[in-house]
Amino acid sequence: MALANQMPNFMFVYFSELQGVSVVDSDNKPQGVLYDIIIEPLGKYARSRTLIVEAGGFRKSWAPVDWSGISEITKGLIRLNLAASDLKFSRSVNNRSDLSLRQDILDQQVVDTNNQNVIRVNDIQFLQAKQDLVVAHVDIGMRGIVRRLGFEKFIDPLVRIFNKNSEYLNKPSFIPWKHIQPLSINPVSKTIKVDVSQNQLREIPAADLSEIMQDLAPQDRLALFKVLDLHTKSQLFATLDFKEQKSLLEDLSEKEAVEILNNIPKDEAADFLGELPEGTVNKILGLMESKSAKMLSKLLGYSEESAGGLMTTEYIAVPDTATIEQALKIVREKTLKAETIQNIFIVDKENHLVGSTMLRRLIIANPPDEVIKAALKKTVKIHVEDDVKRIALLMDKYKMNALPVVDASDILLGIITMDDIFSRLVAIAWRRAKRKIQL
Repeated sequence: MALANQMPNFMFVYFSELQGVSVVDSDNKPQGVLYDIIIEPLGKYARSRTLIVEAGGFRKSWAPVDWSGISEITKGLIRLNLAASDLKFSRSVNNRSDLSLRQDILDQQVVDTNNQNVIRVNDIQFLQAKQDLVVAHVDIGMRGIVRRLGFEKFIDPLVRIFNKNSEYLNKPSFIPWKHIQPLSINPVSKTIKVDVSQNQLREIPAADLSEIMQDLAPQDRLALFKVLDLHTKSQLFATLDFKEQKSLLEDLSEKEAVEILNNIPKDEAADFLGELPEGTVNKILGLMESKSAKMLSKLLGYSEESAGGLMTTEYIAVPDTATIEQALKIVREKTLKAETIQNIFIVDKENHLVGSTMLRRLIIANPPDEVIKAALKKTVKIHVEDDVKRIALLMDKYKMNALPVVDASDILLGIITMDDIFSRLVAIAWRRAKRKIQL
């Protein structure tokens, strides 16, 4: 089965975009429109099994088409590899023993495991990979309704004009299909139970996309990755293990690979590059932004078990001459790039560490005061050559979730967060456990 040439190998498509699409036979003659899709639940996802074609005006009839009978699917046309005589129309829509999107999922109420009413299913999102349509998420948000009504191309630009950061545009309300329990559909109350609470029914996390990728065929993983925007690609890349990361980058162009490495946390980029051959690393660094390349070169020069090898250079530092008001402005400007915004470090003009503070202390301080007045009484710091054990002990002793890393002259080089040290401790513990098993 071949998809249309203009379609990418992998894409997201909504049920509402396919409903009512014209269906033509192998002779290119119209036979009706898409009415429904019967699905077959397979673990975390549900694969489309049968397409239901609707024909007729006042006297409607329907014909099932096995998925092998489809040769092409686009948002504008569905082409069959069957002759008109192969279609068996009848006055019955669907065998009730089958699970259908239109009758059993769309417009049904969604409730969590505590039976707290959430909202109706407004649309269904597929992952289209080659000949397959796999149900990935159900949309319970307002945008799903707008899309079904066909108003998205009018409403979206208006919302973008008045509030481009609105939740409507930036926070889709999706429930991963793996949380849907179709067999728990109540035919009386028309509700579907899900095994997540209401506050979890938001967006598509990078971890979710990572799971989807693992369940796809190798050739489809790259296709999925390529259709994502750069921000999502970077988030997703950071969740993958080294083997999967390496496999992806080998299939991407040098420009695409560099863009991703430029947009993930520097310590994670350094961890990845540290596993590659020196020649490959030098080639990548030569293509990167000069500032990023310098930071990574510095990080790669330290042992992976030392503070220098664990630290990230993405932190917030403010001059010791700044006022509280100026310091808060710097925090706002650097929020998106910093590893943490809770810990703020105070430096002199040569970047010597002279103190540290917390965001909450700045918020409650008097804006005209100098930032040094909001500094903590003691700034706990670690040396660039300190090992994992010492860093973990200091974090535990002082209950700090981020510590500054300095050199022998007290120059601030970076920070280490609790996540960084925890990941390294887990890796060390795992290596030791494997050695014991081998012994």
